[in-house]
Amino acid sequence: MRKSILIAMAVLLMTGHMVLQARAEKAYVFNTSKITLRTGPEVGKKIIAMLPQDEPVEVLQEDESGWSLVRLLKSSWDNKEGWVLSRYLVTRLPLPIQVNALTEENSRLKTKLTNSEKGCGESVLQRDKCQEKLQETSKILLDLRTSYETLKTESKGFLNLKEEHETTLADLEEIQKTNGILQKENDAMKASERNRWFLTGALVLLFGFFFGLVMGKQQRKKKSSYY
Repeated sequence: MRKSILIAMAVLLMTGHMVLQARAEKAYVFNTSKITLRTGPEVGKKIIAMLPQDEPVEVLQEDESGWSLVRLLKSSWDNKEGWVLSRYLVTRLPLPIQVNALTEENSRLKTKLTNSEKGCGESVLQRDKCQEKLQETSKILLDLRTSYETLKTESKGFLNLKEEHETTLADLEEIQKTNGILQKENDAMKASERNRWFLTGALVLLFGFFFGLVMGKQQRKKKSSYY
């Protein structure tokens, strides 16, 4: 029996803890002066701390007597827990905290806007530089195209001139070859002509020799007939 009671109490404690966890919500102290944080839900309980207005807390439990068990959220309180009167708690965000939050958000937005404007200015400057670079590149490209077309024209003329030069060289080589052949034939003809003249001269000389020999014999015969 005693064991069953202990089990039931443990279950109730666990259930109560789960309910408290499920009902836990954030709240803020709302009072013109500080309120007391006590060890229990009674005015006579020991005061743990004095909580100023707008102090954030986590409501862990509310009882029917108008007290709430809270946990202090600021790190300086080291998760301290205690009881406060529920009428001094509100769940809406206090106006000073809203103002501070809006001020921080406004400052953040201003910083973001400044950075955006700065980035926009840098983007415009970068765009202008890119535009200038594009114009320079376009001019260089146009010059290259003009030079290329000129080179093509000059190359075409050069190729034509080269072709004519090669044709002329071929013709000259053919003429030189023909001239060589004619020169050889001319040399052969000259040699043949010299040979003919030499033979003719030799024949004339030989004929003269024989003619002189015959005439000499005849003259000697005539002289011998006189005697």
